[in-house]
Amino acid sequence: MWKTRRFQILIAVILVFVATAATYFDAPLYKKPIVQIEQVTQKSKTKNTDEYKNTDYQIDQIVKGHFANGSQKGKSVKITNSYTQSQLTDEKYKVGQQVFVAKTSKNVYSIQSTKRDAVLVFAIGLVVILLFCMKFTRAKLFSSVAINIVIFYGFMQFLIKSKDSLLVVLTIITAILIAAVALIIILGPTQDALMAFLSTLMATTAALLLSVFLLNLSNNSNIHFEMTEYDLQPYFAVFISQVIFSVLGVILDETMDISSSLIEMKQEVPDVKQTALFKAGMSIGRELVGPLINILLFIVFAENLNLVMLYLTNGNSVGYTLDMTLSLGVTQLIISAIGIVLTVPTTSFIASHMVARRAN
Repeated sequence: MWKTRRFQILIAVILVFVATAATYFDAPLYKKPIVQIEQVTQKSKTKNTDEYKNTDYQIDQIVKGHFANGSQKGKSVKITNSYTQSQLTDEKYKVGQQVFVAKTSKNVYSIQSTKRDAVLVFAIGLVVILLFCMKFTRAKLFSSVAINIVIFYGFMQFLIKSKDSLLVVLTIITAILIAAVALIIILGPTQDALMAFLSTLMATTAALLLSVFLLNLSNNSNIHFEMTEYDLQPYFAVFISQVIFSVLGVILDETMDISSSLIEMKQEVPDVKQTALFKAGMSIGRELVGPLINILLFIVFAENLNLVMLYLTNGNSVGYTLDMTLSLGVTQLIISAIGIVLTVPTTSFIASHMVARRAN
């Protein structure tokens, strides 16, 4: 058995490397011109300092290579690339990379972006191999992800063609479909899936309604919806849509943990009472609340760390920086925390009620 498994893993590794190599050399399949970089030399380096004494360097490099596809395949080309040492909005190119280029004038090209399909294929292959090694139910996992991607794609298409006023409605419908599909595929069309779905739906709805009520009660004071990325409007609808997806994910995970634990408890102790199941669910939930909130807190810090550093290095006070950069993230964290806390009694009650009534 182990030898067969090792052989399967070896075949999978070989296939991943073959697929990665194939995508690295698939330039002829692209319509956009691709250049294979063969030589890079630094042309100049200029020091720039702003009024806040922040220092960066502007570097010009000469990139030489040849076209890997198209009518000019094999022809040499020389491109000038300018980037900053921080590489915040630009990129330093190295020998061996493949880049997409665009013609700006006669015999003059500029680099548009890096060709990354080989890296993407390798990363996906690595994830698949790791899942295979860990003995996850791969068919259910991949089918769940694939179907949810299709649902989200449909959501984006409806969103593009509809009015902004339908954003929250479409988000709610999409969230319900994603939760239902995930639970049905993972748990099957069973009472367990229904139990987890009802718990998720009720806890998410309660958290959102309570949060919207509190936001309206405070008149959205000190919450800078205008700081949403790319200045998307309507601000509040975009924010609520983001919250729905983030809250749904963490509540779905918590619900399944509590429900599965109570189901297992019923199997081990067939005559267990509903009260005991409810208390067990509450106990399990209390253990989950802290880690889940901490995970969300770290995500908020990670997402906004670059903005915090940008504000601070430009001479803004700590108070102003935190107010402008973390208000949305912290608000989203609080709403998610409310959902996490409400999920514990909600799931414990529903799960204990349904599990206790099963035949021994």
